[in-house]
Amino acid sequence: MKTTIIGSGQVGLCWAEALTGNADQTVSLSDPQPPAAAVSWSESSGIPVRSEVSEWIADQELVLVCVPGSVLPFVIAPLVQHLGAGATIVDMTTAAAQAKREAAAKAAAAGLGYVDIAITGAVALSGARTPLLYAGPRIAAVEELLASAGAPVRVLPDSAPGDAVTVKLLRSVIMKGLEALAIEALPAARSYGVLDQLYTVLSDVDQSPFTDLLKSMVATHPAHAVRRHAEVLEAAAQLDRAGYPSELTRHVAEKYVATAQNVDSTGGPDSSTFDASLEWLDTLALQSTSASTPQEVSA
Repeated sequence: MKTTIIGSGQVGLCWAEALTGNADQTVSLSDPQPPAAAVSWSESSGIPVRSEVSEWIADQELVLVCVPGSVLPFVIAPLVQHLGAGATIVDMTTAAAQAKREAAAKAAAAGLGYVDIAITGAVALSGARTPLLYAGPRIAAVEELLASAGAPVRVLPDSAPGDAVTVKLLRSVIMKGLEALAIEALPAARSYGVLDQLYTVLSDVDQSPFTDLLKSMVATHPAHAVRRHAEVLEAAAQLDRAGYPSELTRHVAEKYVATAQNVDSTGGPDSSTFDASLEWLDTLALQSTSASTPQEVSA
């Protein structure tokens, strides 16, 4: 199997390393500005990093696109131009769902397959074995390649390109939000000399599935918004006293204020269950969207 990897950053390089150990794979790599790690790998492996996509890619069967999401439209154009019909593009970027759908349409018009793969874990920790979400047509060669690297893959049923990244970016709202809060809290915890103690009191999160915790938070959020708002303000003040800006924590406090005001004006959810709270929050979001959309004025 002839496979090209576009992009030699952390993701592209880890897949290049994983696939070059597979006797069934002939690997090529392309990046106009390869980082130092990729240059070093190229020198040691003897596999050149080509600076651009051109006629040389015509006989490739699979192409893993491992570039920043914003670059996807610029990468698709030469792939569609030069790849031979029947090849498949494996989009591992974090481009928006619409960008992936547009790229998939261009690929289909050129007789190319297109699969949306979302990386749903830390590549720095697990490399090519990081869990993946698969959306789009089931293509045996793609599934075999992913399996050969030992990557856990979950296939989204009845899906199309763009669906996997939709799930990933919603996950990112939570996980990147936690990351931002961690970098706000952990340096302050160390300055107070209580970092180990903080780790200990966070261990309750490990006692049940993380999704159960999230559902519990949503279910109890409306009823406890006022009390939790006061607690978050105290937490922000403690960060400030330690000399660590509480910017994100204060934004969190604003969310609790908004919820408390909405509870006062609407009466809150019908019950304190997850489904009721989610339905109530969804209704508020729709009302907010409607209020912010300019209305047509009849003549």
